[in-house]
Amino acid sequence: MYSEASFTRPRPDCPHPERWTALDPQATEVEVIVLVAALIGALQPDVVIETGTYTGAMAHTIGEQLRHNGQGRLVTMEPDVDRSRAAVELCAGLPVTVLTRPSLDVSPDEIRSLAPGHVGFAWFDSLTELRAAEFDHFLELFDARTVVGFHDAGPHHGPWSNRVRTHPRLRTIDLPTPRGCILAQVV
Repeated sequence: MYSEASFTRPRPDCPHPERWTALDPQATEVEVIVLVAALIGALQPDVVIETGTYTGAMAHTIGEQLRHNGQGRLVTMEPDVDRSRAAVELCAGLPVTVLTRPSLDVSPDEIRSLAPGHVGFAWFDSLTELRAAEFDHFLELFDARTVVGFHDAGPHHGPWSNRVRTHPRLRTIDLPTPRGCILAQVV
């Protein structure tokens, strides 16, 4: 387990990154994973989508929460073959479909066919330059009941997140985590 302080410097919006942990320097903070699981429990979504599966820690936790909920399915996308394979193994037996493809190559219709129902939550954690485009790509799947999250959205990750913050279809809140996280409701 790594302390966020080992690879994230203190900033005015997050002066104590040492309070968070991660499995490795590329993995989502454990505390953020727990938060997303709590949202999945509170929202009770039929369908969840995730981009940037990495090795599957978030997907596994979402899948566990969906199983605990008694319904729901996660469709997650990871273009790297080795990372995708690790996620498939980690998520075996859970209501999780791992697609080994870039997110923008997956159509909204494919999501509907793999996981019919309302998309109640989406987590965007692929390459930072793709996240706003991914939201627009999947926008037709979302309505006012949909909550979305964007990881690595802190000011040190560049200006991409301003496109999300000012998107006319999102009402956002910034969470001051070490890497930054935006939660939003579709409007």
